[in-house]
Amino acid sequence: MAEITYFENAGSENTEKVIHLALERYKAGGIDEVIVASTYGRTAKLSAKVFTGTGVHLLVFGEVLDEGQSPSREVCKELEAQGHRVIWGVHLNAMSIFTGDHSARLVSEAYYRISEGFKVACEIVLIATSQGYLRAGERVLAIAGTSRGADTAIVASAAPITQFKDFEVHEILCKPYRRAKARKLFPS
Repeated sequence: MAEITYFENAGSENTEKVIHLALERYKAGGIDEVIVASTYGRTAKLSAKVFTGTGVHLLVFGEVLDEGQSPSREVCKELEAQGHRVIWGVHLNAMSIFTGDHSARLVSEAYYRISEGFKVACEIVLIATSQGYLRAGERVLAIAGTSRGADTAIVASAAPITQFKDFEVHEILCKPYRRAKARKLFPS
């Protein structure tokens, strides 16, 4: 069993190390897909560069922000020209607002207790599977982080949100030792 790498701090300062740890895990075998959370494109572009020559076609998970979708169209075109796919989704907390069902929000907040990057890594696998970009049961390497950059990588079995009980995290490759500043469970 592999050791977990812990980072002293959460955040983008860990991005390069996370991606290299993920590459080493990918090379060890047994990974069907690699998904990367990237709001502005820096993490996705660095991941694409590091994974060059491996045959991996990254699934890049962007966000829907007030000012539109991210990463930018230019970044998306650059990544797609290299054979990677860019998709968008809404995080589990926002889903709870739309549906009025707070179970997704509670799951999200529970994952956040481990770290924000862990929460995001789990969410992007669940959401991408729900949208049909990943197949249930696939072994997925997920890279995510706190705010910007990457500080967490996991290996999980993909499952859609509707089959949440089938979702399983098999490995935590790396994460911050302490999570970022705690948030309120349900904002006032």
